[in-house]
Amino acid sequence: MHKNQWILVADGGRAHVVAVTFDAEGRHLETVTEMQADNRSSREIASDKPGRGFNNPGGNQQRHAMPPSTDPHEHAQMEFVDDVVNYLTDKRKHGKFDNLIVIAPPKVMGEVRNKMPKPLAEALDGEIVKDLTKIPLDDLPKHLSGTGAGFNP
Repeated sequence: MHKNQWILVADGGRAHVVAVTFDAEGRHLETVTEMQADNRSSREIASDKPGRGFNNPGGNQQRHAMPPSTDPHEHAQMEFVDDVVNYLTDKRKHGKFDNLIVIAPPKVMGEVRNKMPKPLAEALDGEIVKDLTKIPLDDLPKHLSGTGAGFNP
């Protein structure tokens, strides 16, 4: 049982940071912060026309639109993961929590793992590879059995 634990529940566009708190009645979950990414479509994010390139087979000057090198929506999601990891790193550095459980779908979990600096990675106490961002906070404990949060079904 940990006295100063946070839980990150995230996907590519939303993140909920939740503190596990204790009182005379037992263990509770309390929202610390909620974050949301730029969730516009790729078309809206990349509103400029794609760059133009030249294809010159045999001297014929034909111009072709060049596709963006990465999907703008996916890029915005990865920037969001950066923001979430930076937020958690800062809060860990300032002693706001001792350990962390991360709940995220596979792609986001991989990005979070890759971007975690060592002090944050050392605080990691459990992972659930699942998208639980849309469930109510009151329903979260039943998904936490078997993690370091100590909730039992």
